[in-house]
This record gives sequence, C-alpha cells and structure tokens, in this order.
Amino acid sequence: MAVTKAGIVSKAGIVDLDVSEEKVSSAIASAIKDAGDSKEELQKGFESKREEIVAAVLRARYLNLYKLLRSHLSSETYIKIVRNKVLVDIQGNDILFQIFTGNILQRNASEEAPFLEFIQRVCSEQEDDDGKPMPIRPGCGGFGIRNFLTLFLSIEVSKAMSQLEVALEAKDFKAQKIAERRVDILTRQLDESNPVLTDISDAMTAESDASNAAKAATCLREKARLLAEAEEWKKMKLNGNRFLQKLSDRYKAMMKEVREEEEENKKKE
Repeated sequence: MAVTKAGIVSKAGIVDLDVSEEKVSSAIASAIKDAGDSKEELQKGFESKREEIVAAVLRARYLNLYKLLRSHLSSETYIKIVRNKVLVDIQGNDILFQIFTGNILQRNASEEAPFLEFIQRVCSEQEDDDGKPMPIRPGCGGFGIRNFLTLFLSIEVSKAMSQLEVALEAKDFKAQKIAERRVDILTRQLDESNPVLTDISDAMTAESDASNAAKAATCLREKARLLAEAEEWKKMKLNGNRFLQKLSDRYKAMMKEVREEEEENKKKE
C-alpha cells in the first residue's frame, strides 16, 4: 500500500522504472509513521530487512528477466532491456539480444510489409576467476528459441495488466477478477515454460557439440560414442518439445475458460 500510495507501484502492480532505493525506503518509512500503535514493531521489522524489501521492489521491474538471467546482468542493463523492449535468450553463460522493428516500406496500412530483426550476442557481465567477462563461443548465445513464446506471453501479460488498471479505476469488481486471473495464468505459464525452454536449448547445444566432435573424431570407437551421445541429446530435446506442447495446451485451456467467463459477463451487462 505504501509504495502504491507513493506512485512507485501502480494499482495493477506495475513498478515505475525510474524508482530509486531512496524513494522506496522513504515511502515505506512514511507509511510506518502513520501506522499508529504498531509503528515501533513495523519499524524494527523494516530496519532488520530493509535491503531485502527495497531490493524486492526494485527487482520487480524486471522480475521475469531476473528469474532467467539472475546475476548475469546488472540492474542498469536490466532496466535498459525493459525500457527498450528487447527480447533475451540465454545458453549457458552466453546471451542473445533480439528486437524487431515495425513494418517498413509499407504503402498502405492494410498491406503486408517486411520488418527488420536485430540480434546481438554478448558476454555475461559475470567475470571468471581471472576477472575477465565470461567468454562467448563462436555461434553461441542461442537462436531466440524462447522468444517466440515469451514475446507472445509478454504482450498478453501487458494487455492483461492494462485491463486490470482500467477495471480498478472503474471499480468493476468482475472485470478486475478476470484480469487478475489472466495475469496470473500468463505469468505462471512464463515461469513454467522458461526452465523447459532452457533444457531444450541446452540439449540443442549439446547435440550440436557432440555431432561436430563426432565428425572430427578419427577413432571409430570415439566417433560411435559421440554419435550415440548426440542421439541421446536429440531425444531429450524432442521430449522437451513434447512437454512444452502439453504445458501450452493446458494453459490454453485455462485461458479459454477466462475468455468464456468474460463473454458471459458481457452478455449480462
């Protein structure tokens, strides 16, 4: 409530990108002063966990990215990614940035047109034992495997958050509950999908490494071992894809229920 009243977090839970540690601490401290008889107890609790509380609020600005990349990137880099709506993929310590332009060379709004895709492969901002950036291997950084799904889900989450904001402002309780369900379902799908996508991505890399090593092997026994290893990684990749499809189907069914409920509410109005 304190951070919402201070304008740091919207009613729908969206955190201001430009918020600072000082502003978060100040907002919570002000709320504690107005807490009446319980303010001393609240003050002690806040002081004992000040860093954790403030960090949690600040990290909420890029929480989904942080769950994927953790300490690979700095807070400043995370904010740049969110502000510029850049897609991110990762394989091991290698990171891929991906962004698309709007349509170009389009004569009429109703006509199809090309767009440009920009990709940058970068090193992790973590350092190795020698104090150097974690290395990038040639051709690494992933190919944006998770971005096809997460781009769609991120857009849908943003839409649902906007719907929640509108419902809260209008004090429309039913619309609010539907929007909250939609945000919850899409967020859980993102959280469940990311580790599966990471496993698929890692299996693809391992399969490729084993296949390339097999081509270069001169010993027939070693070549056979590497080919068998590549086949095992391929199976893991396919199993991951099948699991991801089942996961997507399950969440698709949940979203269908939400849409049906929304339609029923519109009919009753």
